[in-house]
Amino acid sequence: MFQKKPPQSQAISGSSVVGSQIQMTQAGADATATQSVVSSVQQSGLTGSDVVNLLEELETTVKRSSIEAETQQKLLNSVGAAKDEAKRDDADKEMVAKNLKRAGETLEALNKGTEAGKGLWEKGQAVFNAIAPWLGGAAKLLGF
Repeated sequence: MFQKKPPQSQAISGSSVVGSQIQMTQAGADATATQSVVSSVQQSGLTGSDVVNLLEELETTVKRSSIEAETQQKLLNSVGAAKDEAKRDDADKEMVAKNLKRAGETLEALNKGTEAGKGLWEKGQAVFNAIAPWLGGAAKLLGF
């Protein structure tokens, strides 16, 4: 009558995964979760150029989303300002973090409202987590 579900485990180590997707399916169930993964084994070694690339990925995801135009522009403004600052040789990491916090707050509100918002929130979180080591002490400003 009841089937015992097989044990599950996942491990990713000793590799670098940047800007790809990993699909996970729970054994014995129909649910599939897709998670954007933007991480690297050497996150602390990120350069400003790496950060800019990650923020460009986030911008592309926002542009392709089905969220309303006004909210989309608000997100693009915040992420764009963070990206522009990260491009500078003497980037003000606190300014980058403040702009990302603003974007994160918008993404968090979207996460609660729509399925498209949930996907953007997950992508944003992955990017923010990847960038946090580069931000150093300024990462605490993200608050997520």
